[in-house]
Amino acid sequence: CKSVKSRRFEYSVEAVLVLNAVIIAAEDYPMLAGHEVTMTSRIEGSETIFTVVYIIEVMLKIMVSGWKQYIESTRNCFDFTITAFVVLASAYVYYPNAYNNPTLINFVVMARVLRLGRILFAVENFRLFGYISVSIIPVTKSVFIVLLFIGYLFASTGMLLFGGVITRDPSNPAAESLLESEEFVNSEYWANNFNDMFSGMNVLFNWLVVNNWTTLTNGLEYATGNKWLVRLFFFSFYFLGVLGISNVVTSFIINTFFQQLKTIESQQQPEEKIKGGANTAESWDTSDSPLAKGDGDDVSNSNIEYI
Repeated sequence: CKSVKSRRFEYSVEAVLVLNAVIIAAEDYPMLAGHEVTMTSRIEGSETIFTVVYIIEVMLKIMVSGWKQYIESTRNCFDFTITAFVVLASAYVYYPNAYNNPTLINFVVMARVLRLGRILFAVENFRLFGYISVSIIPVTKSVFIVLLFIGYLFASTGMLLFGGVITRDPSNPAAESLLESEEFVNSEYWANNFNDMFSGMNVLFNWLVVNNWTTLTNGLEYATGNKWLVRLFFFSFYFLGVLGISNVVTSFIINTFFQQLKTIESQQQPEEKIKGGANTAESWDTSDSPLAKGDGDDVSNSNIEYI
């Protein structure tokens, strides 16, 4: 029981997580690089071993702490969810049925590496940052709603003004004009358009973070043949969305973050003072006091007040 609750046990699990992450990175790098790979028995065997280790970890913690105490920890709930998901996905894939694609296991196993986040939260500064970030979400909700409204307004306007002009349809006259924009075509920014709401929001987000906005506007200028309309639309969103709302949101979040940090620090100060006072009382040497010598009559009022 003591071994399971000890820090040594947690360090061992974290070491297994790091080892699992290294193996996953080495095995999945070809797939992430775009090369066609196949699931080998060696990969399947290693993932099965790690899955068994994580199952044993969960079972030991539940048996020692009990289910109720186990689920009270957010970290335990996250670990249990990931492990259960991996087990169910493995059983579904390897069980004889019409769907037996082991590639699903690769993606599930990669998600399991998210458990490495617990190592970061073992550091007090990271834990404090995570706590404050979560606690300010309700406060910043109204500001994000305003930003979403601005994005929706400009995305709807963009659909009315530029909907359908970014296209590869050879029958559309705008497609030929768009091909003249070498910067846009060479960058392959075809998905950045106002043909639908989601694509329009994507374009506005790129403008919001000022990501290659010249390439986007250059393509729209060639496709529409009206550069002043495009520039007026862009600068309107830039001044209202970027310089206005975006900076307000950023400053509001930073200000709220430091206010919350100051509140937490002020709550911790009384505890430190209490501990400091206890240490002072314990370290006070009474060997020279009149009470210690037995001279009860020499005890002054100041000494009584101090005691």
